[in-house]
Amino acid sequence: MSSMEPGISFRELFHYSDYLAGRWIKYFNEHPDALDVEVGGRTGSLRNLVSHIFDVELFFAAQVSGENPARPAQAKQETPTLEELLQRHQKAQEKLLRFVESANEEGLRQKHTFGPVTVSSRKLLAQTALHSIHHWAQVAMEVRQAGFPVEKPQDIIITDLME
Repeated sequence: MSSMEPGISFRELFHYSDYLAGRWIKYFNEHPDALDVEVGGRTGSLRNLVSHIFDVELFFAAQVSGENPARPAQAKQETPTLEELLQRHQKAQEKLLRFVESANEEGLRQKHTFGPVTVSSRKLLAQTALHSIHHWAQVAMEVRQAGFPVEKPQDIIITDLME
């Protein structure tokens, strides 16, 4: 009997998140008006929600990489293009995968403080992946509810990202 607990790796989660990002960037290139769908709350539009997804990825990627980035809310930008959004994601993805490939237990336990909360790099990696996946599901729901064409489901089981 193996002492290893079955699970999914951060690398697999980030590859899935990257699959979702690429899928939605392609979708928005084909249906640019979908970016203007109003989603309510502080986010406003789908374009802003996509920007939020990538800004958070980049912020947390910089954190685990030992950088001291500005909080995403502080990074004001005019309406970003899809290419600019994709570049943010790619930069974050590169940092996250580089960290995951070189991380050891000590690096995963390293602490990061955000206001009253102190968390490990492991928890930041989990938050980064799950935050993105959560919001991509929200994007799918908003697009569908706005009447835009739907595509095949985005579930991980229909990808070839893992066995």
